[in-house]
Amino acid sequence: MRLFVFSALILYILTFLLVIFYHITKKESIETLSKSAVIIGLITHTIALSIRTYESGHAPMMAMYETLLFYSWSTILVSAIVIFRYNERLTELITIPVAILAMVFAQLNETSAKPLTLILKTRWFETHVIASFAAYAMFTLSFSGALLYLLSELRVSSAGAQNAELKKDFQDIANRSILWGFFFFSASMFAGAIWAYLAWGTYWLWEPKVIWSFIVWFYYAGAMHAYYVKEWRGRGLVIATVLGFFVVLFTYLGVSLLMKSSHSF
Repeated sequence: MRLFVFSALILYILTFLLVIFYHITKKESIETLSKSAVIIGLITHTIALSIRTYESGHAPMMAMYETLLFYSWSTILVSAIVIFRYNERLTELITIPVAILAMVFAQLNETSAKPLTLILKTRWFETHVIASFAAYAMFTLSFSGALLYLLSELRVSSAGAQNAELKKDFQDIANRSILWGFFFFSASMFAGAIWAYLAWGTYWLWEPKVIWSFIVWFYYAGAMHAYYVKEWRGRGLVIATVLGFFVVLFTYLGVSLLMKSSHSF
């Protein structure tokens, strides 16, 4: 499995370098090569997760190591969809490095494959985690679109209409990603509540991970509402979107590393 993880990591780094080179040279051959690299990397990454699933006997999402690999895979998958569905080649300059960092951090927290404990042997647990990381991947994409929007504002005004169009595209990417991310995160919280009831006899636990998950849900609900408030559209909303990504990171990693929680990730 390590070989496949390492190979996927190398391919993602290669993809990132090729995308940078493509934006410098505008050569179609480089763009094609970068697309091939990300797809091969995603396939290799999928094989690694499949091996982990076979070794552990469950979907790879129990320990921090597994969830980091799954999060990076989800983020790359979302990036690939944007690349091939919309032919957009800028957001990956942020999403791919985030996935690379997640994979590197995963290697620092590597653990051996273990079977699920009795309390986790339910489809509600797997649904909860899969939906969570689908949401995290979409929030990562929204962060990318929002950050690129802010960076585009730093460009000289001579960029004119082309820069204005780019800003609109980035804002659309950020807003749509928030919408899908909120949908998946809501599904995750619903599945998590049912799982908690089956495991502990209550739909809600007053513990850090659950509380911060609600904060994430409430934050992005507010972000979607802000889209319909004229004064918040544009810079205000994208700044909130950028900050929201760090709220997500703290909920995912910060709570697990700094606070005592029933969640292992």
